[in-house]
Amino acid sequence: MNCLFIVNILLSARTARFWRKNRMLMLEQFESPEVFYPESISDLPATDLKNIEVIILIGDSIFFNRIINSLYPSLTENLGQNILAFISDSGRSALTDGLGLPNRIQKSIDLIKRKQSIPMDLIRCHYIDHHGFPSNQLVLNDVLIGLPLLKIPLIFESLINWTKSVPIMPFRKKRKTISLMHEGKELYQGEYFFGLLLLGRRITRGPKIGHRMRINLTKFDYVQLNSRTVKGVAAALPDLLSGRLESGRPDLLYIKLNELEINGVGKDNKLIADGMHIGRLPASFTLLPKAVRVISPLITVKIKKPWEKKRATVKVPKPAGSREIIDFTNRRSHNSLR
Repeated sequence: MNCLFIVNILLSARTARFWRKNRMLMLEQFESPEVFYPESISDLPATDLKNIEVIILIGDSIFFNRIINSLYPSLTENLGQNILAFISDSGRSALTDGLGLPNRIQKSIDLIKRKQSIPMDLIRCHYIDHHGFPSNQLVLNDVLIGLPLLKIPLIFESLINWTKSVPIMPFRKKRKTISLMHEGKELYQGEYFFGLLLLGRRITRGPKIGHRMRINLTKFDYVQLNSRTVKGVAAALPDLLSGRLESGRPDLLYIKLNELEINGVGKDNKLIADGMHIGRLPASFTLLPKAVRVISPLITVKIKKPWEKKRATVKVPKPAGSREIIDFTNRRSHNSLR
């Protein structure tokens, strides 16, 4: 198996310590593996990826995001020949949790050597960057809309801490409006507090939402909290954090889509993709189904419904209209000739 390690030791001290500790354990289990240390987030290996079967990325989830954005054109040209693997240098994350990756390094290596993979869906996001120019990038897990980056742990880690926090007051005074468009039709227009696009079941640098696994996705989840009062937020957040999103609350919008256009004006309409502040609205989001192949223990085989098996064993009688038609005239003439 031709294998390429891309390790973030030059850009992360934590990854460097992790690599020094586990380097020999990982490299000695592959035959002649190649190793590449990127000097910048856009630095690409000189190796022809057509000759590489498995690309192992070692770092944090942000590094995984950046490398996939850089490698995606090459991965597309190879038509799914490359399999991506991720070994986190910091334990559990939203990405490892969504892919069901093991905690122990040896189990991760064994999984990679078996080459058990699943198709991974991504989101193509077009937005306005920090300089006011149109830009785009791939989103692996989630997008937060209308929230400041530094307040994410405060808002999502604990409902009690969030309701007692001071930063909620400026949000209540400011009026943020938003409009949602899908296939040329307006889904919503009015005030909102924040929005969330989610592919996995956990927010980057935040809590789990529901029990959704990343298997055979056809749509992403969009959740929007419209209430701007402490009472309204406190009433809606339990449904959000527990995954009970089908309740149809008027202050909690929940829909499943494969594309979405969001319009909003103002610096408060910030976009945070996979834990990184990338820009602001207006933005559009399009699901890219089965965009890359990723090592994962999850099983993608569709389970047949139990009633289908029972139905297959039941003998269905033929309807009356399908019985064989006998031509009695021809039968009589045939008997007379005999």
